Amino acid sequence: MIELYQFAPAWGLPNPSPFCIKLELYLKMAGLPFEVITENDTRKGPKGKIPFIRDGGRTIGDSELVIRHLKDTYGDRVDGKLTAEQRARGHTIDRMLHDSTYWVLLQCRWVEDNGFDRVREALFRDLSWPLSAIVPPLVRRGLRRSMVAQGMGRHSRDEIFGFGLADMDALSVLLGDKAFLLGDSPSSADATAHAFVMSFLGAPIDNPIRERIQRTANLMAYYQRMNERYYPSLAAAR
Repeated sequence: MIELYQFAPAWGLPNPSPFCIKLELYLKMAGLPFEVITENDTRKGPKGKIPFIRDGGRTIGDSELVIRHLKDTYGDRVDGKLTAEQRARGHTIDRMLHDSTYWVLLQCRWVEDNGFDRVREALFRDLSWPLSAIVPPLVRRGLRRSMVAQGMGRHSRDEIFGFGLADMDALSVLLGDKAFLLGDSPSSADATAHAFVMSFLGAPIDNPIRERIQRTANLMAYYQRMNERYYPSLAAAR
């Protein structure tokens, strides 16, 4: 049994982290048996990050490296029939969401005051005093420094949201009228894309990216279709 270590759920979502959702979705798509273990301490992950898995005596961190391990160990159950062009398209989608959209999500949740209020309430409510007053601002400052080091945090608020809106518009164009991003069957690119769409839509944080998705018909239909397939309770709560 694969052990999947990830954060506790929040906001009625399977996880507050898009990378945790992505990895859980991939395991569901692959039909691999797994057990979810709640772990909120990132220091316990081999890369100092969550999610990570334990499988066959090995501990593997980073969602992308975990998926690579799962493909090498159990066969490519999800993407095995894709063409080289489809694989390249999926890789490009992953990179956009990982290396651009993720930082916009951090802006929405940790830099914007309305987002930070929601994050603080959902993720730190169990902390006792004085940790409840100390830890959230420390984490916020650390993530802001990471955004500046990466480059996204050097831009203005409007410029950051402009990048995110362009990402969602590109995702909508790539999806088109297809059921899934690479065709008629879900791929690992859909695990990534759905995780990010869910992270914007499912968290009760108003921002321009969430509003753009809500006004984009094919992304909303895609969100519902993926939930019906993998998270029926969320689909029913629509």
